[in-house]
Amino acid sequence: MNRVLTILGNMDQHGTERHMKNACKEWLLASRSVIDSMIDALQHEEERPRAHKINISKE
Repeated sequence: MNRVLTILGNMDQHGTERHMKNACKEWLLASRSVIDSMIDALQHEEERPRAHKINISKE
């Protein structure tokens, strides 16, 4: 029990909760950036002109 109280005291002293909140915030921002990049890439691919097959008859 003393170890648990010591760990909790250390976490409180070092601001672990604040660090965890900041880490989660950074992770969410990075994830959002990746998702935005993927959406942009997919939109650019849709806008890109595509080659069309042209049938040439022998007539």
